[in-house]
Amino acid sequence: MNSNGKNLRVGVVGVGTMGRHHVRLVGQSPGVTLAGFYDPDLARAEEICRLYGSACFDTLDELMNRADALTVAAPTSLHVEIGERCLERGLHLLMEKPLAHDLKGADRLVELARKAEVVLMVGHVERYNPAVAKLIEMLQGNPEQIISIDARRLAPFDGSRCMDVDVLHDLLIHDIDLALEIADSPVRSVTGAGRPVFSNQLDVAHVRIEFQNDSTAVFWTGKCSPRKVRALTVTTPTRQFVADTLAHSLTMYSAEQIPAMTDGVCFMGDLREEMIPIPDEEPLRREFDDFFGSILQGTRPIVGGDRALQAMKTLALVGRSIAAGGALIEGEEARE
Repeated sequence: MNSNGKNLRVGVVGVGTMGRHHVRLVGQSPGVTLAGFYDPDLARAEEICRLYGSACFDTLDELMNRADALTVAAPTSLHVEIGERCLERGLHLLMEKPLAHDLKGADRLVELARKAEVVLMVGHVERYNPAVAKLIEMLQGNPEQIISIDARRLAPFDGSRCMDVDVLHDLLIHDIDLALEIADSPVRSVTGAGRPVFSNQLDVAHVRIEFQNDSTAVFWTGKCSPRKVRALTVTTPTRQFVADTLAHSLTMYSAEQIPAMTDGVCFMGDLREEMIPIPDEEPLRREFDDFFGSILQGTRPIVGGDRALQAMKTLALVGRSIAAGGALIEGEEARE
């Protein structure tokens, strides 16, 4: 609860495909009151009003006057404008990923949140997928060198979703964030290739990142696949984890002994396959619980503004490599 003994008042900006779930979850959360929502699409706003019985405001200012915090599920191109207005009012903010459409805007939002001393969190929802959370927990519980990370995130092209940003900001940003967390090392170099397919922006990309601790991450990201794919594979010297974040499943392969070379032949002990139990929990609900807990209990969110900014800086290196025809781009810290 707030120090004044009242529920935290939370408003929602944007009630499209993702924003309607924001309205649902805020309305279901204990210790929280749904202050209402704002969306310039009047027909959509009326539909959500009917579905959830929530107050709908005609302007963003009216909503902010009645809220302690906002969740924003508006188009990425509007993140900076909305975020600035929210943070300048001293409101806590959960921004759907990516934090902003460019680094200058992201830097601006992080600085505003720091000055206002409010929570700025970014909705990298895959961090809250129970299969990914369990994978990271197991890696941290038994630390080993991360040899490789393989991330595949593919989706069909429907001509409507996130058309204001390319596939890097729409999809790849998720896996960049995960790779930074799992590798836990500064970036040494980045190479990438990509091209438009159905739009005038990048619709598919292949990327490789080398980290300073010698971990390697490769990414296949596209919005031109016949089916959705969400696969994350992490390999260490003795284990390999395969997570499917659509199925919320995690499989671990482990060897009884590390492979050994004898007369030029590699011998490995029997591989063991184990399905890791994963709780049946909605990732977005876990994300919202983290946001509300960060405000009410003073804890740090899993993906705060600083961490989201780090992912965007790495994504910018990817964009530079693709624009330069796949040139190798050194990590910023490696060049200092």
